[in-house]
Amino acid sequence: MDGGFALGPGLLRLAQSYLDAFDPVRSFREQVSRLGDREETLQLATMDGADVVYLAVHEGTVLMRLTSRAGARLPVTCTALGKAMLAGLDDSGVCELLATREPFEARTPWSLTTLDALLAEVREVRTAGHAVDDQEAAEGIVCVAAAVPGPAGGGRSFAVSSSLLKSEATPERVAELAALIKGVVRRMGGAA
Repeated sequence: MDGGFALGPGLLRLAQSYLDAFDPVRSFREQVSRLGDREETLQLATMDGADVVYLAVHEGTVLMRLTSRAGARLPVTCTALGKAMLAGLDDSGVCELLATREPFEARTPWSLTTLDALLAEVREVRTAGHAVDDQEAAEGIVCVAAAVPGPAGGGRSFAVSSSLLKSEATPERVAELAALIKGVVRRMGGAA
C-alpha cells in the first residue's frame, strides 16, 4: 500500500464503543439481558432516511440465519421495524418520505410496492401497537416489531423486532412475540 490507509480492527472497536455509549443500544442490551435465556433473537434498529439500520442484535438460544447484524440496512417498506417506526409519522410524513421511491423495492413476492398498500399497513400498526412483516423482507420469515417510545419532542425513531419461521407464525405465537417485544420497548422507553 503506497502510503495509503487500511481499515483494521481498531475501526470495529471504535464503532462498537460508539454503539455501546448510544443510550438506546445500552437500554436495549440491559432490557434483553433481563429476559434470561430465551429462544428469540431480538434486534434494535433505527431509521436513516428510507432505510432501517440495525444497531444491535441479541442472539436467542435458537439460532436462525437472519440478515440482521449491526450496520445492516433494509428498506423501511418491507420490514416490520420500518413499519413500526413509520407509524410514528402521520400519513403526510410517510408520503413525504417515500412518495418519490414508488414503486418500492420488492425483496420477495410479498413485499409491499405501493404507497397505498404501505399506508394501509401503517394505519393498522398504529391501532395494534406492533407491526408484522409476513415474508416481505425474506421468504419463509415473519417478523414482529414495535417502536420504542421516544421523547415527546420527537427525534430519532427506534424499534425492536424478532423473527420466526413462517411455519411457526401462528396467530397465538405472533401475539406472544408482540407482547414480549412491547414489554421490552415499554421498559426501554421508561429508561430513556
